[in-house]
Amino acid sequence: MLFQPAPVFFGVLWVFLRLGLTRFGGPVAHLGYFRDEFVDKRQWLAEADYADMVARCQFMPGLAGGHPGGGLIDIQLLAYTQSVN
Repeated sequence: MLFQPAPVFFGVLWVFLRLGLTRFGGPVAHLGYFRDEFVDKRQWLAEADYADMVARCQFMPGLAGGHPGGGLIDIQLLAYTQSVN
């Protein structure tokens, strides 16, 4: 997996707050916004890793756009806590 240095908690919070307030559309649109932001722009995840995460989330019940968002938050916070320790 490609992990860049993780931002602090408020940095992750700010990114998701900005995406939530300014991006509209259904779950499929959110997947595209997440990919643009986290794979292309911020390079927090490699393309293949993002595709694997989205594919796994498709099997889970609930919103298709919500599960990858939660997974991205978990990945960044885990990377941050490991870099601090």
